[in-house]
Amino acid sequence: MKNKQKSLIAIGVGIILVVLALVFNGMFTDDPADPAGPVTSDETNEVNIVIYADEEEIANESFEVDPDTTLMEIMEENFDVTVSDEGFVEAIEGYEQNPDENLWWIFEANDEMVEEAADEFIPEDGDVVIWALTAF
Repeated sequence: MKNKQKSLIAIGVGIILVVLALVFNGMFTDDPADPAGPVTSDETNEVNIVIYADEEEIANESFEVDPDTTLMEIMEENFDVTVSDEGFVEAIEGYEQNPDENLWWIFEANDEMVEEAADEFIPEDGDVVIWALTAF
């Protein structure tokens, strides 16, 4: 029986060592893509917002934001913004769109029109978002 007990103890110790190795490997990984790795909350995106109204630049500011922050959240946290019940931006910093004159607030990111609403669009790191009060 002594050989059988020694074998069982050796197997038990081996299993414990394998489990500990897996646990420590997951705890000390630096790969953010590894789901077992540590989650860092220090990651931010830098987004530049430029606003034009009446053919002049009224704002040009950069913001450090969480990677999942929508454009609307950035705007509402940093500017005086009026939003309709339907979620459309009606005014920024006191400059109101005017349907009678066909003036509307639109935005683009990195010189390209964005096909998402501001409350759905999530800017990426380095994006330059331009808002303009534009006639159509």
